Amino acid sequence: MNPETRALTLYRDTFGAAPLAVASAPGRVNLIGEHVDYHGGHVLPVATSERTACAVGPLAGLRAVSEQGVPAQATWPPERLGLWSDYVAGVAAAMGPETGPWSEGLAVAVASDVPLGAGVSSSAALEVATAVALARWAGRPQQGRELAEIAFLSETEFVGMPCGRMDQMASALTPAGSALLLDCRTLESRAVPVGIDIVLADSGERHALRESAYAERRREGLEVLALLRSHASEIRELVDIPPGRLDTLTRILPANLARRVRHIVEEDQRTLLAARALEQVDFATFGALVNASHDSLRDLYECSTPRLDTVVAAARRTRGVLGARLVGAGWGGSVLVVCEPGKGGAVAERLSADRALALPAVRVVVPGAGAVGPGA
Repeated sequence: MNPETRALTLYRDTFGAAPLAVASAPGRVNLIGEHVDYHGGHVLPVATSERTACAVGPLAGLRAVSEQGVPAQATWPPERLGLWSDYVAGVAAAMGPETGPWSEGLAVAVASDVPLGAGVSSSAALEVATAVALARWAGRPQQGRELAEIAFLSETEFVGMPCGRMDQMASALTPAGSALLLDCRTLESRAVPVGIDIVLADSGERHALRESAYAERRREGLEVLALLRSHASEIRELVDIPPGRLDTLTRILPANLARRVRHIVEEDQRTLLAARALEQVDFATFGALVNASHDSLRDLYECSTPRLDTVVAAARRTRGVLGARLVGAGWGGSVLVVCEPGKGGAVAERLSADRALALPAVRVVVPGAGAVGPGA
C-alpha cells in the first residue's frame, strides 16, 4: 500500500472514523548546493519518489499516531513537546490553531516511506504533507509557496531548528522528474533536467541536527557576515561576495571562519555551474562539481565524518560513477552517488555487495514530484 492508503487506514483504526483530508509530500535529495540555502544561495534538489502521508480530522486536543514513532498526545492550542509530533503541531500553530476547523484540536495519522535521519529531509516531508492536508480540510487554495513557508515556520519557530527554506520548498514545489534550481534569497526557481542516475547510500551514521554542529555553523555565518559588513557594507548575504574578492576579504577573518565563507561562496558558484552542466548534458563536468562539493564540505565546512569520507571514496572508485558527496547537513546520514545514465542499478548492487562498507541501505533514487507542484 502507498503511504496515503496506509495513513488513511491507520487513522480509521486509531480514531474510529474516516479522516477529513489526506495529503502526501516527498523527501528530497539535494544534488549540490549544501549549506548555502540559509545564506541566500542556490540549491539544486530533486524530490524523491518516497513520500510521507498525513491524514487529519477533528478531535479535542492533539493526538498523533505514526508508523514510525510513539503516539503523542497534548492539549490544545499546541505546545512544543520535544517529540516528532512537534512538526505537525508547528504547522497547525502556523496556520492558526484557533481559526481553522481544527480550533478544538487535531487527530493525525502519519505513514511514510521516507527514511529517518538519512539526509533526505523526512521532517520537511511531514511538515509539507500536514500543511497540504490542513489546507484541503479547510478548503483553502493550495498555494505551494505559502504552504512551504508555513512548513518552514513550523521547523524554525516551533521546533526550533534554524534551517533554510530549501527542504520545504523542494518538498512542495519540485517539478515531476526534474531538479529544482532554487534561489534561496528570491525564491525564484526553474526546472532542470536530471539525465544522470542517482544512488543514495545510507552510511548507517545517524545525525541529529539540533545536537550537532549545525547551529554552530549558523552562528559562525552570522559572525562572518557582521565582520565583513564592517569592511564591505554592500554585502547583504555571504553569497554576495564576488569570487574575485574572496581572498582579499577573508584575510581579515580567523582561519576557521575564512574556511566557512570560502565554502559558501564557491559552493554557490558550483551549483550554478552544475545546473548548466545538466542542461548541456555535460555529465562529466557535473560529476566533477559533485566531487568538489564533498571535498569542500569535508575540508572547509568541516561537516563530514571519517565514515562518510570512506563511503564517498569507495563510491568514486566504482565503475559507472560520475561523482559522490555527503548529502544533507552532514555529520552522518547518506552519501549521494551520481552515475552515468542507466548505470545506477549496477552501482547500487556493487556498493551493497561491498562487505567492507557494510552499508545498511543503498537504493536508486527515482525523481518524484512535489506535493503541490511548481505552478502553485
